[in-house]
Amino acid sequence: MADNAIQQQNNQRLEQLSQVPDFINYLLYVLVCMKDESSLVRTVAGLLLKNKVRQDFKQIPRTVLEYVVSKSIDGIGDPITMVRHTLGTVVATVVALGKVSSWPDVLPRLLQLLDSGDYTVVEGSWDILHKICEECDQELEEPLADGTRPLSVMIPKFLTFFGAESPVLREYAISTTTLFVTLRSESMQPMMDTFVVELFKRANDENAEVLKSVCKAVVALVDSRPDKLMPELENVVNYMIHTTQHSDPDIAMEACEFWLSFCEQKELVESLKPFLNRVVPTLMRGMVYSEEDLLMLDNDDNDAVVPDSDQDIRPRHHRARTHDQHQGDAGSDGESDGGDDSDDDSDDDLDDYYAEWSLRKCSAASLDVMSTAFGDQILDFVLPVLREELASDDWRVKEAGVLALGAIADGCMSGMGPHMPSLLPYLVQWFKHEKALVRSIACWSASRYGKWAIYGAEPNTVKVYFEPLLAGLLEAMMDTSKRVQEAACSAFATIEEDAGPYMAPYIQPVLETLARAFGLYQRKNLIILYDAVGTLAEAVGPELNQPQYVQLLMPTILERWENLQTYDQHMFPLFECLSAIALALGSGFKPYAQPIYERSVQIVGETLQMCQQASQDPSIDAPNKDLVIVALDLISSIVQALGEESQGLIAQHNCVALQLVGMCMVDAETDVRQSAFALLGDLAMHCFALIQPQLGEIMQQLVPQIDYNYQHLNVCNNAAWSAGELALKGGDEVIKPYVTPLLERLVPLLNNENTPLTLAENAAITIGRLGLVSPSVVAPNLEAFAQRWCVVLSSVKDNDEKSSAFQGMMTMISANPHGISKAFLLFCQAAVNWQTPDARLMEMFVQTFAGLKQMAGDEWEASIGMLDPQSRQLVKERFNA
Repeated sequence: MADNAIQQQNNQRLEQLSQVPDFINYLLYVLVCMKDESSLVRTVAGLLLKNKVRQDFKQIPRTVLEYVVSKSIDGIGDPITMVRHTLGTVVATVVALGKVSSWPDVLPRLLQLLDSGDYTVVEGSWDILHKICEECDQELEEPLADGTRPLSVMIPKFLTFFGAESPVLREYAISTTTLFVTLRSESMQPMMDTFVVELFKRANDENAEVLKSVCKAVVALVDSRPDKLMPELENVVNYMIHTTQHSDPDIAMEACEFWLSFCEQKELVESLKPFLNRVVPTLMRGMVYSEEDLLMLDNDDNDAVVPDSDQDIRPRHHRARTHDQHQGDAGSDGESDGGDDSDDDSDDDLDDYYAEWSLRKCSAASLDVMSTAFGDQILDFVLPVLREELASDDWRVKEAGVLALGAIADGCMSGMGPHMPSLLPYLVQWFKHEKALVRSIACWSASRYGKWAIYGAEPNTVKVYFEPLLAGLLEAMMDTSKRVQEAACSAFATIEEDAGPYMAPYIQPVLETLARAFGLYQRKNLIILYDAVGTLAEAVGPELNQPQYVQLLMPTILERWENLQTYDQHMFPLFECLSAIALALGSGFKPYAQPIYERSVQIVGETLQMCQQASQDPSIDAPNKDLVIVALDLISSIVQALGEESQGLIAQHNCVALQLVGMCMVDAETDVRQSAFALLGDLAMHCFALIQPQLGEIMQQLVPQIDYNYQHLNVCNNAAWSAGELALKGGDEVIKPYVTPLLERLVPLLNNENTPLTLAENAAITIGRLGLVSPSVVAPNLEAFAQRWCVVLSSVKDNDEKSSAFQGMMTMISANPHGISKAFLLFCQAAVNWQTPDARLMEMFVQTFAGLKQMAGDEWEASIGMLDPQSRQLVKERFNA
């Protein structure tokens, strides 16, 4: 019988046994009492017990749980470590699920057992206490029935074990207490001085695990109580420099975290300045590959034809679209500035490179942060070591120098400028180094100086530096090493993003290389390749819509689209890639739009249906809803690309896409709602006639998503933006019934100074648009939001959305001129901040200022006299006022 069939039988048998009333007691008996059984059998019984308790906790009688806890603690002295730790897991699970206060006898008993003369009892008790502290850290701060806080009793006891004879117990004591340093525990604060004293008594402990815990504790102090280190900073720095060079790389890595944490504390970082001459070389030495590093690396220089396994491919999560005024006009792919569903991806290349944490990576990341903190000041200490390393005959030392060169790029770009004319050609030359690890790090490091190669002060910089860099990366993308392919392709994506429209003259050779790479790359690197294609499309935009370019690009992409299974991991990057291509090609995407649109709609419908089935039947695995998000975003891109011509697609099959969008707007997952409202805004712009019959239902779903508390920031943001698009297209008669409910939500959002800027901007623009189409409803409320409105939109760059909002503001001023009185100076400032107002907007400015001047009469000069001289002059010259 096959192994999986046996496993299935065992699972069924276990499921049957789990229904037996005394199943928990049977498992407990095997774990605690059957000492003749193998440790594996007893441990499995314990894990099943823990899972049963977790699964059915609320249904298990209190007496049974008490028996489980009591017998588990009775058995805590078991001679087998694996069994002891399983007992600890069981006890910690019961206490965590039932709350510490419900088990008042457990902690006192465990603390008492720490005084046992039996090592196994003490170690087992520590194991339980550590797990309870991890699971119940907040509860341990809360007073019990007698008024005492558990931690007030526990921490003094823990501190006595810092000097325990057993290194295992010392490590337990330090690591467990450090939890509460990290959490800034209130109970910990009175004992912080004792903690620091006892901690540094272990600074030269002979045990590796204890030393690692000491280093972690020092880092925790840097993050939470640096004041306890500052009086002895020189001694601390000397110790951490010494320990960062420890022969044990794991200890050295934990010590190295100190520099990373210290430099991220803005109020502390300057105090490190006197030590940079020693810290910087230490970090740079830590970047050299160790023998252990090389043994763990798959260091095959010629593995391009070796297929990847699914385990080689990291999970990928798509970020839903957010409408952002700072990213361009409608439908842009921006990230918002905060909130629960927004991630900062500005350092993705660093995050990817610094993955697989090690001393080498930690050293590089520390130097990176240090260069940002100190800027060019650290070059006095970096450059001597860098010259030495780059000139070394040892490829590992040379490679570390190239890594350091890349690490300091962001922080020291200006200071490195004079050195780059000689260094960048060397980096490009090293794209062909005999060692794949040198080739790959040279690609990464060179990409960090891409902006210098494009925008640097050197004469003819693009021709002399950028073109060789680009050519070198394109060649390296076809390397025989998958590692180099990955580094070169990622570096190329960074370069083309930095270059933007400067990439236009090179589209032909770039596309030729990308097409060849599609035939060479294995599954993992294909994901990066899709990103590179998408980034090219974003960089060059409409320049891509040339027949020769389209013919090079689209057959390869369409072949992938047609042959990939729906739930293949590659579908996510391919969706994103196609979205960027559609936006770049615009109307040129029309020949390819229908099959891609239809499959996207089909994927949304099927995925939602499968999710519904899974919610009703636990035996069905729910599909990944990221598929819905990427499909909605691709439909958005197609609608934007085709404009009003997309109405034919949307109208297919009784507008099934609109029905699906409606379902997605009320989906439980925030990212799905976020993408749905982004698509709704695009549909409003280009397909309003199809939306209008369903507008009442849409607004019922939309209005509640504009949340005063912006709990789901990006959903709220996109809903607010799409409401403005609906208003603009719908006009007064259509939108009027919804204006007041929208204002009731938008105005408080706008007036709240804590509202994230992107959301405040979209709220202001939508209020302006509502005022443009329904001034009779909005204008009477002008005074309630005019001041904040002017402040928020004053710094937004000129675009069509801002223009329509200002037209709305001036329509409201015309209807209610007194409403702008308190915000008059702010309005003037916002008006003169316009750089290129269109003719219609300019005409309205002139008319509005003329009306305000007439209303002010003799007081006009005094009113504008309160402006600064430059703004006053601009008002008079631009607006004839």
